[in-house]
Amino acid sequence: MKLVIKEIKLNNAQKTFQRIFGDGVMTYAHTRLHAYCSDYVPMDSGALDQTVDITPECVHYKQPYARRQWEGKGIKYSTDKHPLATSHWEVAAMAAHKGDLCRDIEEYLKMG
Repeated sequence: MKLVIKEIKLNNAQKTFQRIFGDGVMTYAHTRLHAYCSDYVPMDSGALDQTVDITPECVHYKQPYARRQWEGKGIKYSTDKHPLATSHWEVAAMAAHKGDLCRDIEEYLKMG
Protein backbone atom coordinates (compact mmCIF):
# COMPACT_ATOMS: atom_id res chain seq x y z
CA MET A 1 0.00 0.00 0.00
CA LYS A 2 2.80 2.44 0.78
CA LEU A 3 4.27 1.99 -2.67
CA VAL A 4 1.01 3.02 -4.26
CA ILE A 5 0.75 6.09 -2.06
CA LYS A 6 4.33 7.09 -2.82
CA GLU A 7 3.69 6.50 -6.50
CA ILE A 8 0.59 8.68 -6.38
CA LYS A 9 2.48 11.40 -4.52
CA LEU A 10 5.33 11.20 -7.01
CA ASN A 11 2.90 11.43 -9.90
CA ASN A 12 1.20 14.44 -8.29
CA ALA A 13 4.59 16.05 -7.69
CA GLN A 14 5.56 15.43 -11.32
CA LYS A 15 2.26 16.89 -12.51
CA THR A 16 2.75 19.95 -10.31
CA PHE A 17 6.31 20.40 -11.54
CA GLN A 18 5.19 20.04 -15.17
CA ARG A 19 2.36 22.50 -14.61
CA ILE A 20 4.69 25.10 -13.13
CA PHE A 21 7.73 24.52 -15.33
CA GLY A 22 6.14 22.95 -18.40
CA ASP A 23 6.53 24.21 -21.94
CA GLY A 24 3.29 26.19 -21.91
CA VAL A 25 4.17 28.17 -18.80
CA MET A 26 7.76 28.74 -19.88
CA THR A 27 6.68 29.91 -23.34
CA TYR A 28 4.19 32.29 -21.72
CA ALA A 29 6.88 33.56 -19.32
CA HIS A 30 9.24 34.23 -22.23
CA THR A 31 6.46 35.96 -24.17
CA ARG A 32 5.89 38.29 -21.24
CA LEU A 33 9.65 38.79 -20.80
CA HIS A 34 9.89 39.84 -24.45
CA ALA A 35 7.04 42.30 -23.94
CA TYR A 36 8.75 43.86 -20.93
CA CYS A 37 12.12 44.03 -22.71
CA SER A 38 10.74 45.73 -25.82
CA ASP A 39 11.05 49.28 -24.46
CA TYR A 40 14.73 48.67 -23.66
CA VAL A 41 15.77 47.08 -26.97
CA PRO A 42 17.64 49.55 -29.20
CA MET A 43 15.48 50.59 -32.13
CA ASP A 44 16.08 51.94 -35.58
CA SER A 45 13.74 50.06 -37.93
CA GLY A 46 12.29 47.80 -35.22
CA ALA A 47 13.61 44.62 -36.82
CA LEU A 48 15.73 43.65 -33.81
CA ASP A 49 12.76 43.49 -31.46
CA GLN A 50 10.30 42.14 -34.02
CA THR A 51 12.43 39.28 -35.35
CA VAL A 52 12.40 36.87 -32.43
CA ASP A 53 11.65 33.24 -31.71
CA ILE A 54 9.99 32.61 -28.37
CA THR A 55 10.34 29.08 -27.02
CA PRO A 56 10.10 27.42 -23.61
CA GLU A 57 13.88 27.85 -23.35
CA CYS A 58 14.42 31.47 -24.39
CA VAL A 59 13.66 34.60 -26.36
CA HIS A 60 15.97 34.42 -29.38
CA TYR A 61 16.66 37.73 -31.10
CA LYS A 62 17.46 36.55 -34.63
CA GLN A 63 19.02 39.58 -36.33
CA PRO A 64 22.71 39.02 -37.12
CA TYR A 65 23.63 42.16 -35.15
CA ALA A 66 21.58 41.25 -32.05
CA ARG A 67 24.50 40.03 -29.93
CA ARG A 68 26.57 43.13 -30.71
CA GLN A 69 23.66 45.35 -29.71
CA TRP A 70 23.04 43.31 -26.57
CA GLU A 71 26.70 43.48 -25.52
CA GLY A 72 26.76 47.21 -26.25
CA LYS A 73 30.54 47.57 -26.44
CA GLY A 74 31.41 50.89 -28.04
CA ILE A 75 27.78 51.59 -29.01
CA LYS A 76 25.99 54.83 -28.19
CA TYR A 77 22.29 54.05 -28.36
CA SER A 78 19.89 56.51 -29.92
CA THR A 79 17.00 57.20 -27.62
CA ASP A 80 14.88 58.90 -30.28
CA LYS A 81 12.53 55.93 -30.73
CA HIS A 82 13.18 54.07 -27.48
CA PRO A 83 14.20 56.47 -24.70
CA LEU A 84 15.10 53.51 -22.45
CA ALA A 85 17.30 51.71 -25.03
CA THR A 86 20.29 49.99 -23.47
CA SER A 87 22.57 46.99 -23.70
CA HIS A 88 21.62 43.92 -21.65
CA TRP A 89 18.00 45.03 -21.97
CA GLU A 90 16.69 42.09 -19.95
CA VAL A 91 18.51 43.40 -16.86
CA ALA A 92 16.87 46.82 -17.17
CA ALA A 93 13.47 45.29 -17.89
CA MET A 94 13.64 42.96 -14.89
CA ALA A 95 14.73 45.78 -12.59
CA ALA A 96 11.62 47.67 -13.64
CA HIS A 97 9.15 44.77 -14.06
CA LYS A 98 10.29 41.79 -11.99
CA GLY A 99 7.18 41.87 -9.81
CA ASP A 100 5.00 42.29 -12.88
CA LEU A 101 6.46 39.21 -14.54
CA CYS A 102 5.92 37.15 -11.38
CA ARG A 103 2.30 38.32 -11.19
CA ASP A 104 1.76 37.52 -14.87
CA ILE A 105 3.02 33.97 -14.39
CA GLU A 106 0.96 33.54 -11.22
CA GLU A 107 -2.19 34.68 -13.03
CA TYR A 108 -1.43 32.34 -15.92
CA LEU A 109 -1.09 29.42 -13.52
CA LYS A 110 -4.36 30.32 -11.81
CA MET A 111 -6.15 30.24 -15.16
CA GLY A 112 -5.15 26.61 -15.37
